[in-house]
Amino acid sequence: MNTIEINPGPDIQVRQISEDSHCVIVDDFLRNPEAIVEFACTNAAKFEPQDVGYPGMLYDVSHTAMSEVQRFIRNHMSRQFSFLKGDIRTTTYLSMATRQPEELSPLQRLCHTDPRERVDRRNYAGLIYLFKDEALGGTGFYRWKEQKSIEEATALELAKPGGSLAYLQEHFEMYREAPQYMCGSNEIAELLLDVPARFNRLVFYSGDIPHSAHIPQPDLLSADFSEGRLTLNCFTSVRYS
Repeated sequence: MNTIEINPGPDIQVRQISEDSHCVIVDDFLRNPEAIVEFACTNAAKFEPQDVGYPGMLYDVSHTAMSEVQRFIRNHMSRQFSFLKGDIRTTTYLSMATRQPEELSPLQRLCHTDPRERVDRRNYAGLIYLFKDEALGGTGFYRWKEQKSIEEATALELAKPGGSLAYLQEHFEMYREAPQYMCGSNEIAELLLDVPARFNRLVFYSGDIPHSAHIPQPDLLSADFSEGRLTLNCFTSVRYS
């Protein structure tokens, strides 16, 4: 993949999620987003289905292709979130959500936080929407109501895939109902902000904030890379002073 270029002079907008958290939104972020969609279509066979975590397929994007995006994170996002410009580590994927609700694992039906690499580092994520049908859904940000229960369920799931389901069914009514993507407040978490999808929109946020793909119409999900819910996801590990 060639270097992913961004538009100069980005218009950075800040949206509050809660009193002590926010996200950044930049529209028209990439110079040529259509080229990335075309690349995904051409390389569809190289995307790898995921058994856990992401509800779809991933393609690992090289660091060299992300040099301009990494520079933007270092120069602009370090001011919005006050982390050190040095020792920033990034991992980037092209991501394609494809799973229907009945195919979701127990924890994929919930929002989540991104696990920290080390206690002295924090995680951020940048997400770029690369689909034009906004009905495919944006990103929701939440506040836990039952954090200890989710920590217990996560430990059970890590020990054995699917091992959290019985625990979750015992404690939460939503797990005794038909599976669905999380698209609003429920007994486990409260929806604080829903950022709508828009083609070539960047959303940048702290991975410590519970979040999830906001997919209210999963029947629209497709394995067609020219029309499906394709995103570019950049995960960033940073150091604080």
